[in-house]
Amino acid sequence: MRTAAHNTAVKTAAKVAEKGASGAGPRRRPEGGGYARGDEVRNRILLAAIEMFGEQGFASASTRAIAAQAGVNPPALQYYFHNKERLHQACGQYIADRIKEHLQAPMERGLQVLEAGDRAAVADALWALMESVVDHSSNETEIPGWRQFLAQAAADLTDTTCVLIHNEAVQPLFEMMAALVALAWGRPADDEAARLGGFMLLNQTRAFGVQQEGALVMMGWPDLEGGRLERGKRCQRALMLRLIAEPLPV
Repeated sequence: MRTAAHNTAVKTAAKVAEKGASGAGPRRRPEGGGYARGDEVRNRILLAAIEMFGEQGFASASTRAIAAQAGVNPPALQYYFHNKERLHQACGQYIADRIKEHLQAPMERGLQVLEAGDRAAVADALWALMESVVDHSSNETEIPGWRQFLAQAAADLTDTTCVLIHNEAVQPLFEMMAALVALAWGRPADDEAARLGGFMLLNQTRAFGVQQEGALVMMGWPDLEGGRLERGKRCQRALMLRLIAEPLPV
């Protein structure tokens, strides 16, 4: 039997699964064709800014240094982003959009499982979500310095970047994972224990992402190479299977 909470979870997941990556920040130029070069320059500025904001923090990083890092003139930053504050916000939007891009396929699969009420498919759908997060957050090849950027943003109580990323990418992921756990247990999507289970699984994925440095220290690992990441993922999958096998005693 479908509950109102279940239907709400499906609708929330559907919005994320169907929403493609959106552009970030203000634009002064037209959206029409012929601007591939402009997009490349804009992305180069964003990547340089993410790295420098991560290394130095918002207050210390200068737009002139960011422009030099990106290989553009300082007026280019004003052209694309108006000011330093909007550039920083655009960096957060850029990170959120990349997360949503990587999650789009597993989110769509999760939505299909929820809509069908297919309890047998929950494990694969959940793991697809978790593995996508781990694989894309365990390295900084795509967005150098993103972990430091988030750490700096989180340390500033006036910064809204982390809130933006949470609302647009992390919360919808959590809602999907919690709804899948609830389905596995045969419970409504707003079941507190199921939401706690989804929260625990989501936090597992952070061990090799935003919390990677701490995980490496505690494990005594130099890095995630040499099969270490794969062993960690096998443990995560095993824990996930145990969690969805029966409801938590809450």
